Amino acid sequence: MTTAKPSRSCPRIRRMTVRDLKQVVAIEAACFGSDAWPRQAFTEMLRAFGQARPTRGGLWVAEDPGTGEVVGYAGIEVSALRGEVDIINIAVAEAHRRRGVGRALLRWIVRVCRRSGAELLWLRVRASNRGARRFYRRMGFQQRGRFTAYYHDPDEAAILMGMDLLPPH
Repeated sequence: MTTAKPSRSCPRIRRMTVRDLKQVVAIEAACFGSDAWPRQAFTEMLRAFGQARPTRGGLWVAEDPGTGEVVGYAGIEVSALRGEVDIINIAVAEAHRRRGVGRALLRWIVRVCRRSGAELLWLRVRASNRGARRFYRRMGFQQRGRFTAYYHDPDEAAILMGMDLLPPH
């Protein structure tokens, strides 16, 4: 059995559906190990986000346009205060990293947030994940704080990073 070589073309971003969950959960487990969300968490978020008016969040996948394979995904949750959005999850399959998938997902999220009038975009990342922190800084996020003992197995702090979405005055 041969595996297809990962495409270098720009991924197609679209709304996540229940049909995507097998691939999404596999990427989640590979990326986050014991911190991975179970399938049920994605199922419940899809349902909750789909029913909420006004919207409470969204989940998207990045798929390889040539094969239709899900190569990454991201999700956001809108604050009840409406001016802030939290990136609740973002992951890219290992074979597709450093090919623009994460960048495409983040740019998509920023566009969605700006269109909705959000002023601030947040995310949390493991303190030890220097590569991700560097990537987020390149994408325009700045470190804004730290949560001690946020992650488990291993216990570790989370770095809170934020991006101002409104243009400077």
